[in-house]
Amino acid sequence: MAQNLISATLSATEAADVLQSLNAVKTKMSFLSALQKTDVSGLFKVGNAYLPFVDKIYQVVVTHPEILPAIFDKEEFLRDYELFKVIQPIYNQINELAEGIQKTHTAVGSDTLVAALEVYAAVKQNKDKVPGLSVVSDEMGVFFKRARVKTEVK
Repeated sequence: MAQNLISATLSATEAADVLQSLNAVKTKMSFLSALQKTDVSGLFKVGNAYLPFVDKIYQVVVTHPEILPAIFDKEEFLRDYELFKVIQPIYNQINELAEGIQKTHTAVGSDTLVAALEVYAAVKQNKDKVPGLSVVSDEMGVFFKRARVKTEVK
């Protein structure tokens, strides 16, 4: 086998444990938003540029609540700010984990397909020598047939 980017195993029990842990996270964070992409695209994003600004505003809200308009919901702002700060390291860890899983999934999928193509080459090479391989070769060959574009003859 020419390619081996990932060499690991994850038992069904271990995978079930991971899924159970992820479900526990979802349960603990039942408030997670289900906003659609279009909804999210229209929202103000804090990002690194606005983090110091939001921190300064928090300080003002805490130290000078008397300047806030009566309509301003101070308690909701404080809850949102605290949740934002608590979620930040969780968000970072989950993004790192998601990126690692995505890259691993891609690499192990590539390893599998490269090996599968080697097997397919062996099947094609031996399809007339081993009974039954001709049918298997034809079934596999369907994945590599290209749709022919018909050109009009004038």
